[in-house]
Amino acid sequence: MYRLLAIDLDGTLLTPSPHKIITPHTFDVLCRASAAGMALVIATGQMLQVLRAACGDLPLTAPQIIENGAMVVDIRSGRILHEKLLPAEHILPALDTLRSFGLFRAYHTYERVYVDYNTPRARNWYRPPVPPVVEVEDVASLYPQSCIKVAGIGEESTLREKRIELERIFAGKLYVTQSSFDLVEFLHPEVSKVNALKTIAADLGIAPEEIVAIGDNHNDIGMIRFAGLGVAMGNAHDEVKASADYVTSSNTEEGVAAVIEKLLRKA
Repeated sequence: MYRLLAIDLDGTLLTPSPHKIITPHTFDVLCRASAAGMALVIATGQMLQVLRAACGDLPLTAPQIIENGAMVVDIRSGRILHEKLLPAEHILPALDTLRSFGLFRAYHTYERVYVDYNTPRARNWYRPPVPPVVEVEDVASLYPQSCIKVAGIGEESTLREKRIELERIFAGKLYVTQSSFDLVEFLHPEVSKVNALKTIAADLGIAPEEIVAIGDNHNDIGMIRFAGLGVAMGNAHDEVKASADYVTSSNTEEGVAAVIEKLLRKA
């Protein structure tokens, strides 16, 4: 019997843009999984406000993973249970490197997300009640404010290759991951979704073989490999599918609901 479902948000649980919602059918399946004794953990690169807006009505009684694992939180109270911020000495080097790679940049603080002027799609990142991003002339001017993570925004056609090079440059210094087709992120070297998931599982007394992890992008690979059942979405990149035990249908076809229904039938 699986006891914990770790589910990515964008590209996985949510339908594609522009609506980005949990379908009524998927919502019902998640509630049935919770009633059957499975803890629901949303593992997202998004901030707490986004998680609450998208998933606030779900029975999320377990700790939740936000900011790509930089924080583990109680969604109801907003209390931070575990966190690791970006080391201060690496903030400016990361921002300078992103600029040298021709990428727009984002600086994530506790309160807001700041981006360089004219960052693509920045004004459409968040919808009310989530506060919009703040455009500034140079996000490096925010230093030394506490920083959860910095991100680079670029073209889908070249970003994956740039991410691989950035991983090489910052190996041993920062965790570099790709959370969407156009977004690469820099976090504390001990941060990742899988490390946050390991912390939650240990706190709850749940073994890896009792976990199902579902995702679609590079930042989900670690938890997909760690879980007893690692599931890639049908819309996932090939590098994610290669790491999974099973490939479900896409997020346009309620792939999360499909795989959980199979588990419930076997329970």
